Amino acid sequence: MKVKDLLEDCSGFFHTLEEEQTVEQALQLMSGFNLSALVVMGNTVTRGIFTERDLVRCHILFPGREITTIPIKEVMTSKLIVAELDDTIDDAMGMMMKAKIRHLPIVGQGQVMGMLCLEDLVKNHVGALTQELHYLKDYISDLQDAAHD
Repeated sequence: MKVKDLLEDCSGFFHTLEEEQTVEQALQLMSGFNLSALVVMGNTVTRGIFTERDLVRCHILFPGREITTIPIKEVMTSKLIVAELDDTIDDAMGMMMKAKIRHLPIVGQGQVMGMLCLEDLVKNHVGALTQELHYLKDYISDLQDAAHD
């Protein structure tokens, strides 16, 4: 299965904010939409990602500084690890595990087209395993029926 197929099956949606916006504004957006990551934009170009981990780093880098004064660009993750629409789900999962990340922007045509989270990949994997289990149960049942005939 390809990443583009999973994006169609799951939400794959993402929210953005501008790199000049503050950590407080990011947290309001994340809280309001129950998100754990936002794509950071600057001049219509993707600049990075802001996640819950970046919030923790914010408190370490700027102890005592008000989040209303910290621009996202100072604490975001600017080195994006991304998957492409034609990558396989296994490749995407491998990228996430290797990089120890929980959010994977999906790019196509030079821009972010969606975002997968670890939960999306786990649900897909569990669904595939469940289908295989049902197939194997049916196969064993057919074998047992054939043995009785």
